[in-house]
Amino acid sequence: MKIAIDARMVKYSSMHGIARYVVHLLQCLRSIGQEHTFYVFLNPNSPLQDESWPEHIQLVPVMGDWISFREQWEIPKLLKKLNVDLFHAPSFVAPILCPCRLVMTIHDLNHLVLPQFYTPFHQFYYKVFVRRCIQASEFILTVSHFSKSEIVKTLHVPEEKVFVTYNGVSERYRPVRDSQYLDYVRDLYELPERFIFCVSNTKPHKNVHQLVRAYCHTPINIPLVLACPVDKSLIRTAELSNKKHLIYFTKFISEDHLPAVYSMAHLFVYPSTYEGFGLPPLEALACGTPVVVARSSSLPEVVGDHAIFANPFDFRDIARALEVGVKDEAIRKSLSENGLKHAQTFSWLNMTRKTLEIYHRCYVPSISSDLTTMVEKPLSGQHG
Repeated sequence: MKIAIDARMVKYSSMHGIARYVVHLLQCLRSIGQEHTFYVFLNPNSPLQDESWPEHIQLVPVMGDWISFREQWEIPKLLKKLNVDLFHAPSFVAPILCPCRLVMTIHDLNHLVLPQFYTPFHQFYYKVFVRRCIQASEFILTVSHFSKSEIVKTLHVPEEKVFVTYNGVSERYRPVRDSQYLDYVRDLYELPERFIFCVSNTKPHKNVHQLVRAYCHTPINIPLVLACPVDKSLIRTAELSNKKHLIYFTKFISEDHLPAVYSMAHLFVYPSTYEGFGLPPLEALACGTPVVVARSSSLPEVVGDHAIFANPFDFRDIARALEVGVKDEAIRKSLSENGLKHAQTFSWLNMTRKTLEIYHRCYVPSISSDLTTMVEKPLSGQHG
């Protein structure tokens, strides 16, 4: 089978959740799925061009940007030229006039559930293009049962058309103990000796403003490190509580260095109000770091019982959770040990295997209905 995968969202210094999902899918396809030919669509200067790929994975340059009008005619033209059997759109971006079978991965419904946080162009794009593509897809992949329920309920997609394939945690995410390397990373990003860590962006649903407000409400004097763009309003909030000196903003942290930063952190906090999956808290758990997360959307499903939960809409409750996470050594020890084991059950390789099963089902519609059970339920206690 000839399968095209859209990887145009993979860019330098922009490894958001969707991009990381695509990169891990492609890396796993190096070793499985060799019976197929994969065409990887990418924009010029993609970091994927820095690597050598096996013969069954071919890079195909595309001029149209990810989320653009040009892609609506350029992608179908390429699919026809390459005689592709199946196009996998690993995000909400796909051509309306797709000349082959289509599978989409819908990570969440941010654009529909929280339209006020997106530009008019993005709202238009989602309303006009995405809804139609979702209806035209053979199957929809998603990353949590929370997102599946949102897709079925909001977009009126038949439940049997939507399959859950959990994200994984890369093997690089494990506790880092090398003191020299930790010192190198600490110096590189100018990190304090002890700190509370949050990796996010400043979109409203990420709730970083509420986090800073909560942090300022506590007597905690361990610095709060924010891996997000500098925001003057956050600085003003800290100034009002005389905690400006305790708020650190880091430059973009390379994924190569993230395990070390997680491992150094005294506590990781993720207060987002809406997530389709929420990979950072799971990665922090994999590094043995105690985690505070919002009790919202998919986060309880992903971290299980291995986090301290807080109401993301109540800064006082976030403040309470931060204090517990910093001070209660018994809880910290339990979360660190059991959370690490929990995170190890999420595998990118399992996710890729189950994705391949969906590809096969598209190509051979008569495949056994047992596939539904295989994809929907983790095998042997492992998530895919």
